[in-house]
Amino acid sequence: MITTRRLLGAALMLVLAIPAAAQRPPAAAQRKPTAAPGIPRGFIALDAGVQTGSSVTDQFVFTANAEAGSIEARYPSNAALLLGAGAGYRFWGRVGVAAAFSRSQRAGAVSVRAEVPHPILMDQDRVVEGEAPDLSRSENAAHLQLFYEMPPRGQWRARVFAGPSYVTVEQELVREVTVNESYPFDSATFRSALTGTADGSAVGFNLGADLTWMLGRRAGAGVLLRYVHAGIDLDAPESRTVSIDGGGLQAGVGLRFAF
Repeated sequence: MITTRRLLGAALMLVLAIPAAAQRPPAAAQRKPTAAPGIPRGFIALDAGVQTGSSVTDQFVFTANAEAGSIEARYPSNAALLLGAGAGYRFWGRVGVAAAFSRSQRAGAVSVRAEVPHPILMDQDRVVEGEAPDLSRSENAAHLQLFYEMPPRGQWRARVFAGPSYVTVEQELVREVTVNESYPFDSATFRSALTGTADGSAVGFNLGADLTWMLGRRAGAGVLLRYVHAGIDLDAPESRTVSIDGGGLQAGVGLRFAF
C-alpha cells in the first residue's frame, strides 16, 4: 500500500511538472541577445588637394672680377599639389590620437636681379634682370595629432585636431648668374641662372578640422582643412643659410574608412 501511494505521488508530480516544463523557454532562448556592434572608433583617411605657401626673397653676395656683387632671387608663393594619408583611434570617449603624412610639390619661375661687377672699372656694377624657370620645391611632413570627434549629426562626422609636425623641405635655389657682355663691358644682359639644391627640416605644429559625409557604416567622403607651420633653415650652396617657412594652409578631399 505504501509503495502504491509513493508511485501515485510520483506520477502526480510528473504530470504537474510537464506543463511547467512546456512553458519554460529553452536554455538557448534564455540567453541575452548578442549586443549590436559598437560605433567605429578608428579611421583611415586618404586625401588629395592643394597647399598654399609663402614667398621667399634670398639676397646674397658673390665675388667676380675681384669685386663683390649681389644677387636677389624672389621665389613666388604659388600653390602646390598635395597628397596625404592618415589614421587615428579614439581611446577615451570622443578623444583620440592620429598620425598623418603629407607631401606637396610645386615648380615655378623665380625672378632674379643681380649687380655684376665691371671686368675693368672699379665700382661700376651692371644691373641685370631675368628669370630662372621651373625651380622645384618639395615638402614632406609627418603630423601627430590629438583630436576630438564631435557628436554625429545624421551622416555627418567632424573632428578637430592639433599637434606637432616634422617638416622636411627640398628647394632649388639660385646660386649664380651668367651674363652676355662685350667690350667695353659697360652694359650686360641676363643670360641664365645657375642653381643648386638645398634642404632642411624642423619641428613645427599643425591644427585643423576634418568633415566627413558617411556613405555607409564604414566608408565616406571627407574634406580636410589643416594649417602647418615650421621655421626651416635651408643649407644653401656656398655654405649659406636661407630661412623659409615650411608648411602652409592645406585643403584636400578624399575617402574615409571607419573601423
